[in-house]
Amino acid sequence: MTAGVVALLLVLIAAVVALYVIRSRTTNWPPPNWILAACDVGQGDALALAAGPAEAVVIDTGPDPAKADHCLTVLGIHKVPLLVLTHFHADHVDGVPGVLKGRTVTEIETTNDPDPPRGVAEVTAWARTAGIPTSVAAVGEHRRFGPVSWDVLWPDPDASPSAPPEPAPKSHRRGRRQARASPRGGGEEGSGPNNSSVVLQVTVATRDGPVRLLLTGDIEPPSQAAILAAHPDLAADVLKVPHHGSKYQDPDFLRAVRPRVSIISVGAGNVYGHPSPDTVRLAGGSAGTPVLRTDRDGQIVIYGSARNLRAALRR
Repeated sequence: MTAGVVALLLVLIAAVVALYVIRSRTTNWPPPNWILAACDVGQGDALALAAGPAEAVVIDTGPDPAKADHCLTVLGIHKVPLLVLTHFHADHVDGVPGVLKGRTVTEIETTNDPDPPRGVAEVTAWARTAGIPTSVAAVGEHRRFGPVSWDVLWPDPDASPSAPPEPAPKSHRRGRRQARASPRGGGEEGSGPNNSSVVLQVTVATRDGPVRLLLTGDIEPPSQAAILAAHPDLAADVLKVPHHGSKYQDPDFLRAVRPRVSIISVGAGNVYGHPSPDTVRLAGGSAGTPVLRTDRDGQIVIYGSARNLRAALRR
């Protein structure tokens, strides 16, 4: 793969997948009619939903302000009507100053779980300094900005999972010990903040119909099972695979989504073993759904329309 822009176009129509590769330093970016961007921010999540010219709803910010800023700059984003922080782990919120840099951010919405306290304190301070009002995502909430609308599926205080997390396999527990050694954490399985992630069921209006996306933060099997029980229809065109492709997944939840493309936001060479090969296979499904990864593919942009959905990759 050469330096500069590498665009990989995936034409996703029914079960037929055609690949087109364009290598050009002058390729326009982002592609026209873009819908979703998964930023390449290392080991973390940062997503953007196109809400209008130079405008996007941003979901999470990754761990690095410079990378968050770079991603949005490349996308041409100057206005953020809403910044959603799915939970307060560093790999989802520490990039907030990069989103705020030189942009108008109208509101910050967060999970209802104020943990870990350090992340909560940081976000509160950043919002207060910038004069940005904050709110808490409520299950059943419906919002819209331009062509983008969504429902908040989680966290539900009346249906929060009470069962303790299942133990990970021995090989994965070794990865967990490494994760807990990190001073900023955010990678270990079975954590309360992960299972309190804001989950959005998104619909984007396009010229020939809606495109559906399921954006899942870092939810793990207890929350995945509770969401599936409450919302059996999770089918989506695009799935943001939970928790960077961790091995710790509910297969029934992922199978219920039946996406046309799955996206894993993950950093190369991370100490957590993300993404798990088992999860990559599960996200691909029996039909061989394309699984795109920021560690290998760079910035991922979904664009086009319901009948002609494509993905472009840029390193």
